[in-house]
Amino acid sequence: MTRTASSKRPDRDSATPRPSPQRETGRTGTNRRKSTGALWIGLIMGLFTLAYGSVILVKLNQEHQTFIREAESSQARASAFLAERVVGRLSEVRNGLAFAAADLSEAPIAQLARLGQGRVDALALNERIDQIGLLLPGQSLISAGTERDGLRDMAGLALDQSGGMIAEIRDDASSFLVVTQPVPLRNGTVGALVARVPASSILPEWGENRVVALADTDGQMLALRPSLPGVRPGVPLAARFGLERADINRLVSGGGGATSRARLGDDQVTFAVAPIENAGLNVYALGGMRIDQNAWYRTLSFYFLLFIAPIFVAGGLCALVFMQMKRLRDTRELLADSEERFRYAIEGARCGVWDWDPESESVYITESLARMLGLENDIRCTTQQFLSLLTRADRERMRAAMRGAPSGGEVDLEVLAANAPVWMHMRGRPWAGPDGVQSKRIIGVAIDVTERKGAQARVAAAENRLRAALESMTESFVLWDSRKRLILWNRKFRDFFDFGEGALKYGMPYGDVEKSAARAIAAVHGEADDGAYDIELADGRWLHYSERSTADGGLVSVGADITELKQSEGALRENDAKLRKTVEDVKKSQARIAELARKYESEKIRAEQANRSKSEFLANMSHELRTPLNAINGFSEIMLREMFGPLGDERYVGYMKDILGSGQHLLELINDILDMSKIEAGKMQLQHEPVEPADMVEQCLRIIRGRADEKRLVLRTDVTDLPEMEVDPRAFKQVMINLLSNAVKFTPEEGRINIRGFLSGFGIVFQVSDTGIGIAKEDLPRLGRPFEQIESQHSKSFQGSGLGLALSKSLVELHDGTLTIESQLGEGTTVSFVLPISPDQPLAKSQVAEFASITLDELDAPDEFVDSAEPAAIGQ
Repeated sequence: MTRTASSKRPDRDSATPRPSPQRETGRTGTNRRKSTGALWIGLIMGLFTLAYGSVILVKLNQEHQTFIREAESSQARASAFLAERVVGRLSEVRNGLAFAAADLSEAPIAQLARLGQGRVDALALNERIDQIGLLLPGQSLISAGTERDGLRDMAGLALDQSGGMIAEIRDDASSFLVVTQPVPLRNGTVGALVARVPASSILPEWGENRVVALADTDGQMLALRPSLPGVRPGVPLAARFGLERADINRLVSGGGGATSRARLGDDQVTFAVAPIENAGLNVYALGGMRIDQNAWYRTLSFYFLLFIAPIFVAGGLCALVFMQMKRLRDTRELLADSEERFRYAIEGARCGVWDWDPESESVYITESLARMLGLENDIRCTTQQFLSLLTRADRERMRAAMRGAPSGGEVDLEVLAANAPVWMHMRGRPWAGPDGVQSKRIIGVAIDVTERKGAQARVAAAENRLRAALESMTESFVLWDSRKRLILWNRKFRDFFDFGEGALKYGMPYGDVEKSAARAIAAVHGEADDGAYDIELADGRWLHYSERSTADGGLVSVGADITELKQSEGALRENDAKLRKTVEDVKKSQARIAELARKYESEKIRAEQANRSKSEFLANMSHELRTPLNAINGFSEIMLREMFGPLGDERYVGYMKDILGSGQHLLELINDILDMSKIEAGKMQLQHEPVEPADMVEQCLRIIRGRADEKRLVLRTDVTDLPEMEVDPRAFKQVMINLLSNAVKFTPEEGRINIRGFLSGFGIVFQVSDTGIGIAKEDLPRLGRPFEQIESQHSKSFQGSGLGLALSKSLVELHDGTLTIESQLGEGTTVSFVLPISPDQPLAKSQVAEFASITLDELDAPDEFVDSAEPAAIGQ
């Protein structure tokens, strides 16, 4: 903290006035008129006494005004000292914000929120900060805890001020200083750190019966110590202390000052003000009139003696007295000038004088030293009292230095004051008397080295931060001076070049370090004309090294690890060679693929021609076969019904049944082949009509119920409450009859067949499930292919062409639906298919794929099966 030298303070004892010319004139007149008698002498003496008394009164008034000005000057210095302490406390907050802003300016934008929160939380630990926040572009605020009291709004007002700070006065008798620090971000925008500091936290205590206040430039009080009745934040202080606002403005415009015209209640006090530059604040200091009463009484006594001396001194001694007084005044003026020069020298150097007398166990300290130790005036005290003015750790050191001074010849140590944050450098030596004999008395000076100590601490802190930053670098860093001697290095430099612990020392020549590092270097690549080259280390790592000159002629060496980059370059070269080989192979493969494509195209054309020929042949053959079969079936049915008389033998009836069944089976097979051929040839046209799903299912059940009754199968249906749908009725019945026929065919006697339909998120879903022989899991993919049948010990006894499921699947897909099968061998089979409600609302390809991929348990079907109104309860 900076301490100002005390202003010139004239010695009251040296203020003796020079002999008055009136007295010399009176004395001469007295000598000339000696013969006129005592009357004239008395008259002259009376006139002289009156004139001299007037002079004495005028001089006393001047001396009194001098004492008042000295008290005001002391009060002004005190207010300036308090203002410096306020500035120091504000600087502590500002420096914390500045350091945090510097860190956040270098932070990546992606990590700004996390780092900002960490910096805000760290600043919040400062005892002088009540609320802290980081204001980011976009009006987002990162704060410690919860934002309160409009911190965001006050930040904008503070940033508009030149000093980045404003005062905030609350209705609840509290006041704050809002301090801001701009934070330039890496994306070009600017944020701000905002701290709210209670005004009372930066206002120091002054002393007993003394008042110190902090006010803004408008004179409104922000903080007061100690508190006064009726004075709260926001109240103008000028009128409270009996002053005009113009008086305070005059003192502030002059850079600070003091006046004795202030009043605190009924007492007259000295009022001092010290402005704080670039902060918009003023520090007020009020205290009683601190006049040096002893010096004033001495002055009064002196002038009183001067006044009564001519009365009691004989006329003959007047001239002698005046001569003696003149010589005395001249001597005192010389002495005062000498003392004043000594005082200026001591206080200008910010030091004081001390006199240690071991024999009397006393110490004399001058006024300047007393102020450094937290006292007001020069004093003579005991050695124990003097030591109590120092910190506990320095007392024994000081006592030991004094005991060793007679033998050591001098005292030289630094101590810290106990009552003030002041460091002093104590230097002294034993006093040699007039005869040159050295005594035990020690005299020396105490020099204020607080600023130097602070500078040393700041330099040490900066050096520690620099070293920590260097140690955290991922690059090697070395700093050389202008003579290329080692100054600074980091851990990466030691690791890269394999330096052992203690191998590097401050001041090592560049050549010695380079020679020691050569053991870890395998080769150096590249030209070093531009100060950059690559180093291949013995352990396989690569460094890109760069050397640059500093402003003072030194050298900075930085090495970055590029091992991964070098490895990537090698891999890139290998990949490039492989890619070139692959390109050659691809070119050869393309030629082969082109040849195969030509062969495939010709084979495809032949296959399509064969497929068309097959479809035309099947269509023609189906038509040719259907005509005789109709006759066979018709005549067989007539003969079976014995329309024109009995056949005779019962065996003929059985033969007719076999002929009719075989003919119908062959007709169904031919119809299926014809429909399949039409579908494959793309000639199948659907005729969509509005139908009721329940009616369609019931029609199919009537056709199949006869065969179900023969095997005593239980048919259960649940297709009620379904909406009307648009489908091809013939195709729908063909799909449903095929599925029901398969279920009846492969379900043992007294088995069960369930038919149900429900509305799902895919469309209308129909399910036909049975308790038949089932299908093995590995055989399921083969189902649905034309003429594919599953041969097993369970199914080989059943006749069929394998076209039923394939045709059903194709007809469902023509309706933009899909069909799935789930089965367990020996337990039964469930066939499900989904159809859109209308051709105008087809299923999307994603829905079709999703329905085909899910299991039946995942469908949103009813949990329980509900019997239809007319179930085929055969066997019940």
